[in-house]
Amino acid sequence: MYRKIADELIDKIEKGELRSGDKLPTEVELGGAYGVSRITVTHAVRILQNRNLVYRVKGSGTFITRRPAAGIGGDARPATGVSFISVIFPQGEQNGAHETLMGIENECAEGDFYVTIHNSKNKHALEHSIIVNLRDQGCGGIIIYPCFAAHRNADIFSELIIRDFPFVFIDRHMDFLRAPFVACDNEPAMRALVAHLIEHGHTRIGFFCNSIEAVPSEHERFKGYCEAHIDARIPLNQGLVFRRTRNFENPVDILDSDEKNSLHYADQALSHFLDLPERPTCVAAVNDGLAIALMKAAIARGIRVPTELAITGFDDLNIAAHLEVPLTTVRQPFQKIGSEAARLLLGRIKGNAPPDAEIRVPAEIVIRASAP
Repeated sequence: MYRKIADELIDKIEKGELRSGDKLPTEVELGGAYGVSRITVTHAVRILQNRNLVYRVKGSGTFITRRPAAGIGGDARPATGVSFISVIFPQGEQNGAHETLMGIENECAEGDFYVTIHNSKNKHALEHSIIVNLRDQGCGGIIIYPCFAAHRNADIFSELIIRDFPFVFIDRHMDFLRAPFVACDNEPAMRALVAHLIEHGHTRIGFFCNSIEAVPSEHERFKGYCEAHIDARIPLNQGLVFRRTRNFENPVDILDSDEKNSLHYADQALSHFLDLPERPTCVAAVNDGLAIALMKAAIARGIRVPTELAITGFDDLNIAAHLEVPLTTVRQPFQKIGSEAARLLLGRIKGNAPPDAEIRVPAEIVIRASAP
């Protein structure tokens, strides 16, 4: 019913029955006119707000932003002709953030949107606060790279869905919500990489990650690791898996991603792998950051890479090709992920993209000296 109310109000704006600056009837008045509850009217008005067709003045009411010259068409720009969308990253220097933003900005510029960038510092409370502030400040839509333990923000995410506020998740899928999502094709990419390693004689392959349980993208990559072994009829060995934490509720130790911290955990992982009765001949790290830290730890102990221990990553960061031993990895198409996320968000703003669309962008294996 709230969509019907929104459509009728939009029709009145198009026809000039509601003009720029006109005040909408109150939610109580609209509820009485349509015979619905106030919350239903709130949802209808929120659709108009998301398209920047109306704006609220505290203590005064809700007013029409402008009358479009040639129909609504789902346009989300206010009277100034310019609107903004926002991007929230969990870290200030997120892997691939620059390329992702390039894709987002290029796509948004074509639609006359500008982009604001925010850092949740991997803290769910800060992420929550940023989302609420952006929603209340007239943001047209949000691209969210969720922080760890993002399930704690299920309240605000579900509220955005209920209010039909446009947003898109990138990288980390919230499988408990039906929400738009864009990411690398994690599982088949890791599956193909591990299959390549097996084809080249590696039958004992370690897996080094932050948390299979707490990080959805890492869970997907681990599934690819498992499937490759099953395809090759090699039983899985849990002793070959090293994770920094299992704690889904409070993964504090994986929030600190500085070099010293990563090297500490990489050294622990290396000790774990070397102490096994049958050592792995290769370790597949869940991302380039952990792979680089593991390589540094191995070289510091005099272990030859790849002769004594092959190592692979996932991301293909700029530094990956310039290490002491160039890193075999999976290249994430970050700019493509950004452009697809922006395109999907703009579709949601215009009302022509499904609320639970999922886009998976294919990745590419890059073979280098660390695991030829």
